[in-house]
This record gives sequence, C-alpha cells and structure tokens, in this order.
Amino acid sequence: MNNIIFYFTGTGNCLKVAKDIAKEFGNSEIVSMGKPGKYNLTKQYDTIGFVYPTYCWGLPKKVIEFVTDINLNNNKNAYFYSITTCGGSAGYAVYQIYELLLNNHNVKLNYGEKLTMFSNYIVLYNMSEKIDEITKKSNKELVPIIESIKNRKNNKINKLTKILWILNKLFVINVSKADKYYKVNDNCNACGICKEVCPVKNIEMQNNKPKFNHNCEQCVACIQYCPQKAINYKNVTQNRRRYTNPEISYKELSEKNNE
Repeated sequence: MNNIIFYFTGTGNCLKVAKDIAKEFGNSEIVSMGKPGKYNLTKQYDTIGFVYPTYCWGLPKKVIEFVTDINLNNNKNAYFYSITTCGGSAGYAVYQIYELLLNNHNVKLNYGEKLTMFSNYIVLYNMSEKIDEITKKSNKELVPIIESIKNRKNNKINKLTKILWILNKLFVINVSKADKYYKVNDNCNACGICKEVCPVKNIEMQNNKPKFNHNCEQCVACIQYCPQKAINYKNVTQNRRRYTNPEISYKELSEKNNE
C-alpha cells in the first residue's frame, strides 16, 4: 500500500504528526507543502493526507495554494484525510480543505479532524510553561485519529460560519508582508538557522544578517528556532518563551525543507 502525507509546519508540530502517521502506516512518503511550484502526483496512492496548522481560524496561505494547484488526476480514488493542529479552535480549517479538494479536483475529503497541540503563536501571547503536559495529552489524542484513518473512516465535515472564512481571507491577503515587522538584534551570530527552518524559503543571509523577502507565512519558525533570540516581532516577543516541538530538531526540519 502506497501512502503520501503532505504537511506544513513552523514549529515542527505538523511534521511530528506526519511522522507518527507514517510510522503506523508504513510505506509512506512525507512531503512539505512549502515546496515552490505545482506538485504533480505521478504515482498512484492508496491514502493521501494533509497535516497543517490552523492560522487565523483557517488555512495558511501556502496550504491553500498547494492544495489548489496539486495535480490529483491519477489519484481520484484514493482515501483523502486531513488533520489540522490548533491551540484551541480549528475554525474553518477542516472545511476549507474539503472545499478546496471538491471545487478544484472533484475529490471528496473522506475524513477531517482537528488535533489540539501546544499553542505557540508567540506574536500574540507568552506561551504556557506546560509543554510536557500538553504534549502528552495531544500525543494521546492523536492515537484514535490515526486509528480512524487506518480503518478508512468517513466523517461529516461541518461548514461553519462565514465570518471565519472572511477573517482567514483577510489574514491570507496581508500575511506575505508580515515580515516587515521582524527585527534582528545584535545577538545574531549569522548561524543561518532561520534561513534553514523557513518552510517557504523567505529568508536569505545578507551581510551576515537575515533578510526577509516578503513571502512570509508568519509561521514564526525563524523566531522560535533562533538559538540567540535575535529575531523578534514588533519588539513584543523578545521576552516571551520560545517553543519548538521537542521531537523535531532544526536540522531535521531543514533537511525536510530541502528535499
């Protein structure tokens, strides 16, 4: 049985989920949705999964583009599923995938579910110190979700209020230039980790400092993974705790981003 799992991540949470699914399924490819251009599925797969974070009650911009443009012509009969990770409400993020697959590919999303994980949007708040407790709980909640997918379960994808779609659309319209608010302080030692962990290759090193090229997804991987806490947003994040998934190192994230 051939399986492929597409993921998008800033902190490593969704890569961790994709790896857990692949471990249970076996014979699974894991592919970042941050890749440039259109993705053409030439092989046939039994299951096709999408694992992604909830941004502003909906999908990240890059996930919308990826799912819209992917070529699924050889895989109309596959079992399609999605998991959206979130710190609280998943909002419109499951139904959006359902809608994109149906409208652009005439494909049905068989199963969609949310998974509550560690809430880490450092731009808005200082994060909890209860990383271990929350991580253990999310790992436990993932088990029956994977079991449902293995058993090819179908569930009803509920459409939610239009206001959530509007809020997400406004986020998507404006997110690319969110990096204009990033500040780099003198702690920067030009290690280049921010460049390596950016899922959409929005960062280049220029004069030994990161330069942001206005193709941002505001995943804030650059802030979270910076070992020197040199990158900050609007001067509000410098004293806030950082978070990256305990099981995903920056080296692994970098390798997946560059495959």
